[in-house]
Amino acid sequence: MQVFRLRQVAHHAMRNLGTAVMHRSVPMARSTPAFILQQRLYSAPVSTLQQELLEGVTFGDFPSRTHKCGQINKSNVGEHVVLTGWAQNIRKFSDDLMFLPLRDSTGTIQLVLKGSDQDKTKLRQNLQDLTAESVICAEGRIVARDAGTINPKMATGEIEVDLTSVTVLNKTHKSLPFLPSNQAVVNEETRLKYRCLDLRRDTLQRNLRSRSLAAWVIRDYLIKNDFVEVETPMLFKSTPEGAREFVVPTRNPGAFYALPQSPQQYKQLLMSSGIDRYFQIAKCFRDEDLRADRQPEFTQIDLEVSFGSATDIQNLVEGLVKSVWRTVKKTEVFENQPFPRMNYQVAMSKYGSDKPDTRFGLEIQHVTDISEDNILEAIVLKGDMKLPGADLKRLSQAQPKAVPTVKITSNNIQSWLQRLPYSSQIPSGADVDEINRKLDIQEGDTLLLNTRPAFLSGGQTAMGKVRLELSSLLQSKGLLLVPSDQYNFLWVEGFPLFSPDENTPAENGRLAATHHPFTAPVADDLELLEHSPEKVRGQHYDLVLNGVEIGGGSIRIHSPKLQTYVFENVLKMTPLETSRFSHLVDALSFGCPPHGGLALGFDRLMAILCETPSIRDVIAFPKSASGRDLVVGSPSGLTEQQLGDYHIKVTE
Repeated sequence: MQVFRLRQVAHHAMRNLGTAVMHRSVPMARSTPAFILQQRLYSAPVSTLQQELLEGVTFGDFPSRTHKCGQINKSNVGEHVVLTGWAQNIRKFSDDLMFLPLRDSTGTIQLVLKGSDQDKTKLRQNLQDLTAESVICAEGRIVARDAGTINPKMATGEIEVDLTSVTVLNKTHKSLPFLPSNQAVVNEETRLKYRCLDLRRDTLQRNLRSRSLAAWVIRDYLIKNDFVEVETPMLFKSTPEGAREFVVPTRNPGAFYALPQSPQQYKQLLMSSGIDRYFQIAKCFRDEDLRADRQPEFTQIDLEVSFGSATDIQNLVEGLVKSVWRTVKKTEVFENQPFPRMNYQVAMSKYGSDKPDTRFGLEIQHVTDISEDNILEAIVLKGDMKLPGADLKRLSQAQPKAVPTVKITSNNIQSWLQRLPYSSQIPSGADVDEINRKLDIQEGDTLLLNTRPAFLSGGQTAMGKVRLELSSLLQSKGLLLVPSDQYNFLWVEGFPLFSPDENTPAENGRLAATHHPFTAPVADDLELLEHSPEKVRGQHYDLVLNGVEIGGGSIRIHSPKLQTYVFENVLKMTPLETSRFSHLVDALSFGCPPHGGLALGFDRLMAILCETPSIRDVIAFPKSASGRDLVVGSPSGLTEQQLGDYHIKVTE
C-alpha cells in the first residue's frame, strides 16, 4: 500500500512540475524533486499483486498526443509527433525493417522502424510483442515515403512515422472474437454482442460522426427559425394511441408509468402553454415486432408550430432536410424548388403504396372497371425488360393471390382481355384496341394483372408489392438501373382520417385513426363525420424518400368538443379510454391556438444518408432482431426481492 501511495505522489508531483512524463526517453534533470522521487519509486519493491494489476498497462501519465492519425499529411514532414491509437497487425520484413499501422478515430497511418541500432533493441522487442488492437502511444518523426512505396488507397499513404518510442497503454488481455478490420466474415449477432469492437470499424465511425453532424445542423437550423428545444418527460402514462407500449412498474401497487410512443401529447400541451415553436430530438418507445428499419427505442426529430398551416410546416421541414443534405452529403436537393406533392389515392393507384418509390417507372395502370366497384389494373413490362417465364411464374405465385401474367404476341394482342380468368366480370363494351393504345401495349410486352376495390385503404396493395419485387428482380439482372445517389423526396397528402380497425372483426365496422386520434379533419369533410366518417380526409402529410417514410405530421384538432366527439362517437372509446386524454382536452379548453407539427425518423434518415440498409448501422448500441441488447444482456430477470418491491408476480 505504501508503494502504491508513493506512485500516486510521484505522478502528482510530476504533473504539477510540468516535467516530462515518467515513461519518456527524454532525460530528466537529476537534481529535480520529480527525478529523485521517480528513482525512489522504481527502486522500491513492488508487490506481486501490483505487478499483476499493472501488467501490460501504463497506469498514470503518458506523452500528450500532438496529432491525430488521419489528420497528418505531407505538410507535416519533418515534425516530431506523438500519436495514440490501436495497433494493427505488424508486418516484419526483417529485424531491420518493421511496419505497424496505427488507427484512431480519424484514420490510419503507418509507423516504421528501420535500422539495427542497439538503442532500438528494446523498441524492436516491444513492437514484436504487440498484439493487434492493443492501445499504444507512439513517438517519432514524419517522413515522406519513397515514390515506390506510396499507397494511394490510404489518405496518409504519402507519409509514415519513423518511430523513436512506443508506450503500451493497454494491451489486448484476451483473444478477440473478431478484428474490426475483418468484419466481412462476422455475423451480426457477434458484432452486436461485442459492439465496442464493431464500432471501431471505419464505416460505423463515419456513420456516428455523420449522425452527430446532422443533429448539430438540425438544432442550428431550428433555433435560427425561432424554435425552442424543450425536453419532455420519459415517464408518461398509458394511453390508447395504437401501438403497444412499454410499461414501468412503481412501488405503489397497481400504478404504472408508460414510456412515450412519441412526445405527441406533451408537445400539444406546449402549444397551449404559449411556446409557439417547439422541437426536440426525442427518444421514443414502441413494443412492436422488429425488422431492419425498426427498433423498440428510436429517435425522432419532433417539432410543433402554433398558428401555422400545413404548407408552412412543410416549407420549414424542406429547408431543414435541404440543410442536412447540404452539410452531411455535400449535395443540393431540389435546389430552389419545393418537394413534389401527391395525393394518397394517386400514390396507392399508381404505385400501390402510400410511400411510393418514384425513382423508377413500372407504374400500375388502370385497365378497366369491372363489376361490384372493382377495377382491373396492370403493370406493363416492356419488351426490353423481358424476363424468363420461370421468374415471372415465381413472382406471380409468391403473392397471396396469384397474379396472372400475359405475354403479348401477334396472336393475342386483340384478344388478351377476353382470355383472362375473370373475363366474365369485364364489361362487354371494353375496347381492347383503346386499352392497348392507352397503356401503350405492344407485341413483346408482358402484362401483370390484378383486380382490386376501386376505393383504396391501408399502406400497400397487392400490385404495390409486386412492383417492388419486380424492381428488385430487374435490378439483379441489370435490366433496371435505380441510382443510389438519386433522392426523390415526396409529400403524400389526403390520407383518410380513419381506417378499418385491424384488431377487431371486419363485420363490427369499427374504425381506428389512420395515424393518431389528434389529426384534424379537412374542413370541407366535417359534415361527413356523423354519417360517413370513413370518407373523411385528414390534414395529414407524410414525407417520403425513395420509398421510405422518413416523417409524418398533421394539423391537430384544437377544438375540445371536436376532439371529444372523435374519441367518443367515431373511435367508440370507452369512458375509461377517453378519461386517459383528459389532460389534453383540458389544455384544448384553455384557449389553445391552432397548431400542427411533424416528426422525422432520425434513424431512418441517417440510414439513407449513410447508405446502409439497416438502422442498426447508425445507432451506437442497437437492439438485435429479437429486441435484445446483446452487449449488456437485456432484458433480464429481477430478483425475488425486486419483484416483491414492485408487487409483481411472474407467471408462466
